[in-house]
Amino acid sequence: MGNAARRWSLRTVSIVSLVILFTLITATSAFADASGQPGGITKEAEDMHQLYLLVLAMALVVFVIVEAALVFVILRYRKKSDQLPEQTHGNNVLEVVWTSIPIIIVLILFVFSFVTLTKVDKEAKPENLTVDVQGFQFQWQFTYRQNDLGPGSDPKATGEVVILGTGKDEPTLVIPVNEPVEFRLHSNDVIHSFYVRDFLYKLDVVPGRDNSFKVTAKEIGTFDGQCAELCGINHSLMRFHLKVVERADFDKFIADQSAGSKKAAAATGK
Repeated sequence: MGNAARRWSLRTVSIVSLVILFTLITATSAFADASGQPGGITKEAEDMHQLYLLVLAMALVVFVIVEAALVFVILRYRKKSDQLPEQTHGNNVLEVVWTSIPIIIVLILFVFSFVTLTKVDKEAKPENLTVDVQGFQFQWQFTYRQNDLGPGSDPKATGEVVILGTGKDEPTLVIPVNEPVEFRLHSNDVIHSFYVRDFLYKLDVVPGRDNSFKVTAKEIGTFDGQCAELCGINHSLMRFHLKVVERADFDKFIADQSAGSKKAAAATGK
């Protein structure tokens, strides 16, 4: 191999290595900050986040391979003279390889996506806490039924606890930690969308149709929620807070709200 050929080989390897190194550094930084996506506060969000990381990792691998091959071909087969290069008409092995690889990638993503979807959309059980969510122009109403407050609820209990929000007074939705909670979504006017960023999930609230989903929160704290569907002129007012607490604190919240409702009813004579 002559000096010119050695210099060309060294230059090619150096450039390709720099491209791969830059990609890996970028990928490492992205994974370090949760790949640009929060990890989520529910078991379901954790499953979705793992799927997101899988898709991102596969995309990065494809990107590195394609970009490295592109740089190599540009440098290796750049024009050096007016002489026509050797012509190749088809390669059965290459055609089988570049057809098989996308099929394998799609099959892998399909299998993992189906498994994740099955976990996320698993139906709630009758003993789970149920919260009725009513979307309207332009706020939210959260309703807890006394006979449907999760494990240990009295099936004969009557009454409801209603949390009604306004544009100036954003409502707070309270749920217990480490317990499955089913949200049943209703709308009495237009399409809204129930969205809590830290759920990594949103679901439309459609007039005439009851949608529902289930989550199990793993972290205690207060998180933001909103309507994620443009629903009218005051769409931006449809914000709320989600508060995840221990079961004892949740029971106290329900008791306090129930007592407050009874006092209000007594004061108004209803």
